[in-house]
Amino acid sequence: MVLLYTGAGKGKTTAAIGLCIRALGWGKKVCMIQFLKSPEVACGEIHLLQKMNIDLYQTGIGFSWEKTAQQQRDCIKKAWELSKNILFSEKYDMIVLDEIINVFCMKSITVSDFLTEQDLIAVLQKTKKDIDIVLTGRNAKKELIEYADLVTEMKEVKHYYQKGIKAKKGLEY
Repeated sequence: MVLLYTGAGKGKTTAAIGLCIRALGWGKKVCMIQFLKSPEVACGEIHLLQKMNIDLYQTGIGFSWEKTAQQQRDCIKKAWELSKNILFSEKYDMIVLDEIINVFCMKSITVSDFLTEQDLIAVLQKTKKDIDIVLTGRNAKKELIEYADLVTEMKEVKHYYQKGIKAKKGLEY
């Protein structure tokens, strides 16, 4: 199954982590690759996941505004190569590619010479059929939405940021 969590609202990664916990509860082997999040930015869920039986790869390089476009491209390219290796390894029952959809719509860099939504679909079509694959990120395109078995769009109706409330430990990170 390919499950896609997309949209501008909160909760895409949180939903994916919920699935990881559910799969772990049934003794399944789980891997999460976070395309844009890096170990230098502490997130509460990461502390918990590291204590659980999950293989977690944070492949981001930190705050994008502090990095060059080439550094970001190189990082995403490495994450994609890692993802393909893991997807074809047949080692996992569930694989989460967190924020992979965001990669396709980044304005500061272009990755279309080595990764497009069509490339992602082509790789997914070649993976073992009993692996559950979870994709997250904003602005999923029609082709990927049509390919996925489940699509949930997170829609922001109201957010406390609009009142000037900053990110809060335990809610945002």
